[in-house]
Amino acid sequence: MSQAVDLGPSQLWQALEPKLHYLPHDSREAVHQALEFAYQAHRGQWRKSGEPYIIHPVAVAEILAELRMDAETLMAGLLHDTIEDTEATPEELEEHFGAGVRKIVEGETKVSKLYKLAHAAANDDQPVEEKHAEDLRQMFIAMAEDVRIIIVKLADRLHNLRTLQAMPPHKQKRIARETLEIYAPLAHRLGIGQVKLELEDLSFRYLEPETYHELERRLKSHQAEREAAVQKAKAALEAALGRDFSLKGSIKGVEVTGRTKHLYSIWKKMEREGKALEQIYDLLALRVILEPKPSRDPEENAMRQKQVCYHVLGLVHALWQPIPGRVKDYIAVPKPNGYQSLHTTVIAVNGLPLEVQIRTLEMHHVAEYGVAAHWLYKQGLTDPEELKRRVGWLKSIQEWQQEYSSSRDFVEAVTRELLGDRVFVFTPKGKIINLPRGSSPVDFAYHIHTEVGHRMVGAKVNGRIVPLSYELQNGEIVEILTAKTAHPSKDWMEYAKTRSAKQKVRAFFRSFERQEILERGQRMLEKYFKRRALPRPLESQLEEIGRKLIKSPSPEDLYLALANGRVVPQQIARLLAPKEEPRVQKLKPVRNELGIRLESDLHVPIKLASCCNPIRGDAILGYVTRGRGVSIHKADCPNLRRLMEADPGRIVLAYWEGLGRVVQLEVMADDRARLLRDIMDAIAAMGKSAMGVNSSPASPLSTLFRISTRIDVSEREQALLDERLRGVRNVREVRWSQVL
Repeated sequence: MSQAVDLGPSQLWQALEPKLHYLPHDSREAVHQALEFAYQAHRGQWRKSGEPYIIHPVAVAEILAELRMDAETLMAGLLHDTIEDTEATPEELEEHFGAGVRKIVEGETKVSKLYKLAHAAANDDQPVEEKHAEDLRQMFIAMAEDVRIIIVKLADRLHNLRTLQAMPPHKQKRIARETLEIYAPLAHRLGIGQVKLELEDLSFRYLEPETYHELERRLKSHQAEREAAVQKAKAALEAALGRDFSLKGSIKGVEVTGRTKHLYSIWKKMEREGKALEQIYDLLALRVILEPKPSRDPEENAMRQKQVCYHVLGLVHALWQPIPGRVKDYIAVPKPNGYQSLHTTVIAVNGLPLEVQIRTLEMHHVAEYGVAAHWLYKQGLTDPEELKRRVGWLKSIQEWQQEYSSSRDFVEAVTRELLGDRVFVFTPKGKIINLPRGSSPVDFAYHIHTEVGHRMVGAKVNGRIVPLSYELQNGEIVEILTAKTAHPSKDWMEYAKTRSAKQKVRAFFRSFERQEILERGQRMLEKYFKRRALPRPLESQLEEIGRKLIKSPSPEDLYLALANGRVVPQQIARLLAPKEEPRVQKLKPVRNELGIRLESDLHVPIKLASCCNPIRGDAILGYVTRGRGVSIHKADCPNLRRLMEADPGRIVLAYWEGLGRVVQLEVMADDRARLLRDIMDAIAAMGKSAMGVNSSPASPLSTLFRISTRIDVSEREQALLDERLRGVRNVREVRWSQVL
């Protein structure tokens, strides 16, 4: 296509149409209309290489046609840059080409620069790395909605790499590195072998040019010798297959081809195993593709597919000496992306090692095209359930985008756990468990079931006890030992490598610690009421008090407030039994250089507790000591909590003089860039300062954030600030409560 500078739409169509032979006439005509639309939309636009821009979308469509994708995907490939780079609108695309094409193109646009353009003004102070991470996050989320968006993006990236020579060196390296980290693993995960291998080799060429060319030179120096050896081995194997009468009766055809190992694969193997080029056993390779005779019975058909492959494996081993430990059966145990094949390495011609791959034509299509092989080009998907199983891992992306507020953390989780290297282990019953490389028995246990993880006391690997920090290896049999009374250890957070296992351990301890805090608050209240000989409050009474004191009717929330020092037992007693619990006299200033006043008429020395060192503006409480006056603590001081639980009657309320009305402010908002800054700006616009700001997710699986602080405001100022905060974009709720 690089020479087609003067080509018009008719010539471009003449080049593309022959590659669409698998599509029905109506579908080909729809693709033709999309090409015409793209040509007009991109007219006058040029690539950095000097070619008309239309060359790129047509090349993307050609790659998609090689993958035999459906008409909607091909149209989306032709139109994938129109929304971003031309005057075309999503509504226009839907009107002309349907909702499916619009969805893919919009998903593709999210992957690219539209996000940056839409938010450039709001993100000027955002680091380049964060913007890039956000782009990748948007891409992963869009891809999870329709797997075809990924396939179009892979075709787009592949053509960009093929024409990368027009870019400056620093951009070449950046694009190549991103391809190796994100796009090649995506192609592998989807099983699109031919795209994955080319992406890797092209990226390798730009990232390590000297290493690439040196390895290429060394391979070419013995290329004629290797090709002669492969041709000799091919002839011998074809002759052996032709002599086997039982094979002739069970297959329609057989093809034996030489297979070239890609440069990046060779280099990675040399690096990973510390081997010289001469020690790589699968440089010489043959591939046997079999087409069994079909059967009307699906089960019998599946059995024939396997039988002919194992039969040919026997013929190969009869012809040449197999190398022990070099047989890999991906038919009995397919890879997660659906790849099936038999691999064996033998000593063949002139004593050279030769790898032989054996698969059926159907297996070969899956190996080359992955999920793309599951499209039926006339009627949609051949097997929707099979496709769903193959791309089930995309659900994790949808779940994680709710959990991670940071784009960088989200992208790191996806690339590490979904696109990184994998380890395959077995349960004692033979079920395959697929985990990220580096996983431990802790990850295995929680992958099986949350309760299995919680009740784990140990693990066996291949029949022997191993520590829970043990790194699982391919092919190992893992057995988890459990006990009903067991529970997780905090050490497991270090042993777990998967996000899921870490989250489940963390959730257990959050629940456990919450229960402890609830019980502490309940004990404090019961102890105070018992000492004052007051009747134990009813649940309905606690609900009413909770509404008044903490704006929540939940007794559990009230117990938590007691344990955390936001509420003291005296306040509850005062509301429940005002006659038995005397009213507090009017606040009287106490002369002290600290500027603190107490909710009592005590004229006693006041000192700041050294354990927590409260400063002006902190929420504080006083503790009446024995003979040393009142010690002032932060309301959330751990030492104060222990004192409160031991003797809640010694707690007195305390305030800073001159601060007037200090309230707790809590803002609930959907996470976005610069959210915290906008909220702080709203407070500053009122001439106020925030005292101690905390920001955290409302829950582990939510994009809703809780931002809390303390602020000194009058009732009128609070009303004005409340209105101002509710006007900040993404803010859902504003809550106020009195600081004690």
